[in-house]
Amino acid sequence: MNTRMLLAGTIPSEDISLITGQAVLNAEHISIGAASFPQNRGTAAMIAAACSVATFFNEPPPFCVIGGDIGKRTGSRLVYRWLIKNLPKGDAAVCAFHYIVPDIGLHNQVLTALRKSSARPCVIADAGFMYAAKASGQAPFYDLFIPDLGELAFLADDKATHPAYTRGFLTRLENDPRALISRAYESGNAAQNMCVKGGTDFICSRGGIVETIDTPSIEELEPIGGTGDTITGMVAGLTAHGFSVTEACTVACKANRLAGKLAAPTPATQIGKIIEKIPEALETILEKGSEDSRGRGFE
Repeated sequence: MNTRMLLAGTIPSEDISLITGQAVLNAEHISIGAASFPQNRGTAAMIAAACSVATFFNEPPPFCVIGGDIGKRTGSRLVYRWLIKNLPKGDAAVCAFHYIVPDIGLHNQVLTALRKSSARPCVIADAGFMYAAKASGQAPFYDLFIPDLGELAFLADDKATHPAYTRGFLTRLENDPRALISRAYESGNAAQNMCVKGGTDFICSRGGIVETIDTPSIEELEPIGGTGDTITGMVAGLTAHGFSVTEACTVACKANRLAGKLAAPTPATQIGKIIEKIPEALETILEKGSEDSRGRGFE
């Protein structure tokens, strides 16, 4: 494994046990070795977006560890065990973990493996891996969580071990994300940084909100699966390129919205059409950021 970016997760398939290797983005599919699967949502959408960012910067594609899992945990366990075995000898600058069936014991072994690596990578968690991170009590180890508002309510609940068990009074606070962000940090259930996805995106660092992004607002994106997963992939790619975590989140959220606008979506649009627009959106956002900051980078 020789890559700056490692992505791990599962896809809903009974035909795949475990596949590892560098990802190649082909039209609306992702290829890893001889395996190929659609980029329609979840882990696959994350990988596709990360590939798009890597291509934009003319950098190597991400190294991926993918298990096939339809809820039986077999593929998830294979991913966990690969990470436990190989992370100590890895050289990735960024590790992003997506949906893997939560298992606190195996999760904790992954963190032990990360601590053994020669150079600690930036560690990002989304979806199922974020649930395990929070439930294990080790959320502050992570550099970044990327929750939506429902997941944010789960992070804010100091008693819930899974989003399905989030207490009602907290789910009713989804229209007050600032209160949920404060509660998540106060309870110790937030990563060092968070990128909260929603009608307004909140970029947070060490308890404070450092950026809010709410334009362009594209209502047609709401029913399209994968539009949050693309943020995770872009953040991983931008961080691997050298952006700070908060800079990467800011650029990714802006580019994700702009890519959606450029795709002129309808409710029937697939996520691949939006991913196609990521390079154009990045070019626009980065040029504007360079002009606004006059060479000082995103602030």
